[in-house]
Amino acid sequence: MLGFLYWHFASFILGLFEKKIDIILSPSPPLTIGFINIILGKLKGANVIYNIQEIYPDLLIEGGGLKSKGVISILKGLEKFVYKYSDKVTTIDKIFYDKIIDRIKDKSKLYIIPNFVDTTIYRPLSPYGLEVDNKFLPDTTSLKLMYAGNIGHAQDWNTLVEIAIRLKKEKIEFFIIGEGVLKDFLTDAIRTHELTKVHLIPYQPRESMPSLIAYSDLQFIFMAPQTEGHGFPSKVYTIMACAKPILVCSGVNTPIINFLKDKNCAFLIEENDMNKKTDQIVALLKSLDKGELRVMGKRGLTDINLNYSKEAVTDMYVSLANSLLT
Repeated sequence: MLGFLYWHFASFILGLFEKKIDIILSPSPPLTIGFINIILGKLKGANVIYNIQEIYPDLLIEGGGLKSKGVISILKGLEKFVYKYSDKVTTIDKIFYDKIIDRIKDKSKLYIIPNFVDTTIYRPLSPYGLEVDNKFLPDTTSLKLMYAGNIGHAQDWNTLVEIAIRLKKEKIEFFIIGEGVLKDFLTDAIRTHELTKVHLIPYQPRESMPSLIAYSDLQFIFMAPQTEGHGFPSKVYTIMACAKPILVCSGVNTPIINFLKDKNCAFLIEENDMNKKTDQIVALLKSLDKGELRVMGKRGLTDINLNYSKEAVTDMYVSLANSLLT
């Protein structure tokens, strides 16, 4: 909490000392940085663009268990204030757009601009001759599934554990790279169920990620039901830029499903029932062909280069900025 408060204070003070500001771009979360930048915008005579990466306070209420009516009322009031006084509001997905459009009085200020991936960093690498640490990533002919990121409440780890239990005798291995509040849960599950083919790996340097992704055959993202409608994992872009297919588990009409449904680079599991969902994933993993996976990965890379490169998305923000300045 102290770090959070310090960051807001430091951002505000540093902003005050900047000269000739025309536009302030505020990526959220947190919601509060939108408020800080609106005040800065008024003091500096600058336009403010508020960029919604996750919908707050919805995510705190449904995913974080926030129940205090007083706090919820304050956050909803803050959300309304930020939408009202920002000059433009951008969101990354049509699902997000549809959720918040009725919360904004001047609907013409809301735009959809997706996130991008830096394709100079995240790019396809050959799985042969990679400089990766064999201590973490053994030489194996198994089908290799990987997740890299936060091990937290936004992901559905119960489904992963159930799948791993049912595939213990198959040549399928799971690699989970990261840290988070539910890492102990996974550690205990691995020990309890003797899941020797589930590997927990600490966070790795950013520059190592293309090699780590190249080591895998299939990346997976299992969204938790309570948060799947309010967030979009940006790792989707980096995975596609590295030409790897994705196994996604999320509900119907959620942002990640909406994004991937017509790209033919991902397996989409939209079932909510645990048993049915697990049955579908287990059957799928037993039937996969690595050649098919490589073809799917190339489709994702093509889509990234056309629509979600740094250059393509920057052009959208430049156009939005020019509309404000003129």
